[in-house]
Amino acid sequence: MTWLDFKRRIRDKSAIITSFIAPFVLASILGLAFGNAQTAGLVRVGIVITNPNATSISIVNSGLAEAALPAYITVKRFNSVSQINSGISNHTIDAGIIVPGDLGSKSSFTNLLKNIKNLYSTLFVQSSKLPDKYSIAVISSGSSSIPNQVAKGIAATIDSRIYTGLLVAATTEATSVNQTKSATTTTANSSNDFLSLSVQGAVTPLPFTLKSSDFGSGKNIIGYFAPSMAIVFLFIGAGMGARGIVAERSSGTLTRLAAAPVKSGAVVVGKILSILVLSLVSVFLLWGETAVIFGASWGNPLGVALLIVATTLAMCGLSIFLTSLAKTEQQAFSASAIVGFALALLGGNFFPPGSLPPWMQTISLMTPNGWALVGFGRLSQEGLGLSGVLGPIEVLGTIALIFGIASLLRIGRVVEL
Repeated sequence: MTWLDFKRRIRDKSAIITSFIAPFVLASILGLAFGNAQTAGLVRVGIVITNPNATSISIVNSGLAEAALPAYITVKRFNSVSQINSGISNHTIDAGIIVPGDLGSKSSFTNLLKNIKNLYSTLFVQSSKLPDKYSIAVISSGSSSIPNQVAKGIAATIDSRIYTGLLVAATTEATSVNQTKSATTTTANSSNDFLSLSVQGAVTPLPFTLKSSDFGSGKNIIGYFAPSMAIVFLFIGAGMGARGIVAERSSGTLTRLAAAPVKSGAVVVGKILSILVLSLVSVFLLWGETAVIFGASWGNPLGVALLIVATTLAMCGLSIFLTSLAKTEQQAFSASAIVGFALALLGGNFFPPGSLPPWMQTISLMTPNGWALVGFGRLSQEGLGLSGVLGPIEVLGTIALIFGIASLLRIGRVVEL
């Protein structure tokens, strides 16, 4: 029964389009669009140091080096604040950072020390508590835009160099105190030494190793959008399969099957298995296509395989159950299409990973496709292994079990009718 129903479904052109062609085309378009966008100078940030001195210039250079900015973020130096404002107005830059020259002077470190009551327990203070001439300003055309957030991140990295200098000096002084076993060694000379150590620590880049990765590249974005689009059409394709069962009831095919020497249980299981087999084949084939054609990686192979199975069972179970509630073929079609795209929007299937606002991220975790995207994102974007997707697999497995049983019972009733 499964084999016969499967052959009949793959002869259906709409099933071929829904299960094989549409997911591949949409995943390719979205993946290439977002992937290419991130390598074309998407964010342009300007930076200026007012009244620059050697220390402030070194601090900014150290901060930019520590930020390890990707290729799609470019930083351009300016000589005045007016040039920054003009660049934003003319759209030659997207955001600007204004660094006061006094930020790198010894007076700035002295001021920071006055604002820290206990340096050894409170090494970080908010810049807003400091005088304006010791604060870094960020300007852009929109307070919540991506360039604004990027500029804030760069400014915070530069600002952190000051606090790194204080940390270096505090650690050095504390070590010196322990070595001499004297808790009262603060003199005018040691205070000057402390400030010198702070400056030196601020302008010296921290040692770190930057590991090259494909995160955010076109290949990995396709590796995210391919399963994302597959999930959308899993629901719609499974709904079309259930719609076919409703259509068979209307056309009288199920009545003839009931008269044949075939148990109703075999009919139910066979038809549901044919839907699951077609769905699994479509996703695994899409995985292979994107890997061969685009060199895209979905992540850890074992994690991907198990997540595909769990996602397919959950999405198909939910789709078959909801579609089987329809009394006519038209109702079944509307249910699979409307609910499918509603879940795709709420779950975030059409958006790049991490771009949803917090409230939508919360809502997405109320949908099975939202949990599936969490899993695929961890595999393709974060590079996690099987252990990183056990949570999403467990949630999807629970959904699959609940709606799988409900689907068997509901389709059983449809077949008996």
